[in-house]
Amino acid sequence: MRIRTTGCGNCKVVTKADDLAQIEDHIEAQDPAAATRVRTEIVQQSIQRGKMPEKGMTLRAPATKQEFGVRLWPVSRYRNYLILYRVEPKQIRILRILHAAQDWTRFFGKT
Repeated sequence: MRIRTTGCGNCKVVTKADDLAQIEDHIEAQDPAAATRVRTEIVQQSIQRGKMPEKGMTLRAPATKQEFGVRLWPVSRYRNYLILYRVEPKQIRILRILHAAQDWTRFFGKT
């Protein structure tokens, strides 16, 4: 999996580029301009998480060890997209960027 790192002040945002590429490819098939707008907004919102990491919602009842410390942020202009991330000592790690219709709990191994 490709890793993309973006600097943001005193912290660093690390994200897996595959989710973002899949989202962009899916939208681009119908509307290339919309794909660019959505990608830009997701990237900007990810960088903002680095500036205000505690702003995202924590998972209310983490069911597994993997879920502890995970935060969720719906992308403001495109609320169908969710950024799942974890605050680490010197960086924000974007775990997944998913469409809200996807079962994000599968990421944590739930059935």
